[in-house]
Amino acid sequence: MATFQELGKQYARRIREAFIADGFSRFKSISPYDLKLSSTLRELKAIHSEIDRLVYTDTNESLSEADKNRIITEIQKELHLPTFRQTEMIFKAASNDDLTDLANEIENILRGDK
Repeated sequence: MATFQELGKQYARRIREAFIADGFSRFKSISPYDLKLSSTLRELKAIHSEIDRLVYTDTNESLSEADKNRIITEIQKELHLPTFRQTEMIFKAASNDDLTDLANEIENILRGDK
């Protein structure tokens, strides 16, 4: 298994690429409708699911919650987000199909708002 830092970098890259594919930028308002069939929504859901399914290579046991949080912290660092909570919220909103909250969080991320 890759290190937590490597995983965080890979996941952050995929998120940035999804933002670009969807045409999301700091100058564009994002609506729940924009997210409905977006690459960003699919990618966030996929990453969240992948993190939940990760296992330790030597024992084949699921990662602990603390280690999953370490990966999310690495994603936070790579995306230059101010808080762990903001990073966690994008995954939670995507997983729950809460597109209004997700749209707001993505706009905050792209604009650098806290």
